[in-house]
Amino acid sequence: MHSNKSLNILYTKTNLEKREIDLIICYVLNINTAGLFIYDKEVSQKQQQQIIKLCQQRLEGLPFAYITGLKSFWTLDLKVNKHTLIPRPETEMLVELVLQRTSLNFDGNILDLGTGTGAIALSIALERPKAQISAIDYSLECLNIAQFNKDKYSIQNVKFFQSDWFENIGSEKFNYIVSNPPYIEDTDMHLESLKYEPISALTSKNNGLADIIEIIDKAKNHLKKDGTLMLEHGFNQKTSVQQLLKQRSYKNVKSFNDLAGIPRITIAEF
Repeated sequence: MHSNKSLNILYTKTNLEKREIDLIICYVLNINTAGLFIYDKEVSQKQQQQIIKLCQQRLEGLPFAYITGLKSFWTLDLKVNKHTLIPRPETEMLVELVLQRTSLNFDGNILDLGTGTGAIALSIALERPKAQISAIDYSLECLNIAQFNKDKYSIQNVKFFQSDWFENIGSEKFNYIVSNPPYIEDTDMHLESLKYEPISALTSKNNGLADIIEIIDKAKNHLKKDGTLMLEHGFNQKTSVQQLLKQRSYKNVKSFNDLAGIPRITIAEF
């Protein structure tokens, strides 16, 4: 228990795990977890009410990232809100795979489809400062957040613009096209735990494959010779995605498992 009585009272007013209450208190008081244990100021009534309210929202399933408006991804702390999908650690694999295949001096171009917060595009841009990165999203609300994150880190080599997949790309061709598209079936039981996140960024028709199929079909027109397409997909979609790529004449099709051992990314060249 804390020596601070006004803090101790807060732990009795919610059923949330202590670790999560600590994080919410730190957020409201604008301190880190180390500072929490030596905090000796009185917590105001207004702060207490805010902490209790946020604890209740968290108990109801509101993701912590939406409470704080921040989510860490790669080396960045990104702004998020209800319009953006919360970036996941497994999506960092897309960044890793691009970096493994390019040198620090890589000066080619990369397209990020469905950029959301800008997580993938901005992470690659920081690591490959000579590369030119285009990043699209259908949602203008997402693009506003992505632009905020770009400005926050003063990243110059990314341009964000609105597009329904390849609609506004023109005739440009890329060395790499990367995407974490919607791929969850709209009947999937996991959606209940994702109820606060934008459904359009999560689900896709045709067993979750509709957007993946559209990207695979149209990416061929926007890849340079031996250009690479990289797709994140669902835990049970590896075989389907590999077949779709092979049927459409992609080559060197490979899949990669995430840290949990789940097939998560499939890449191919054209």
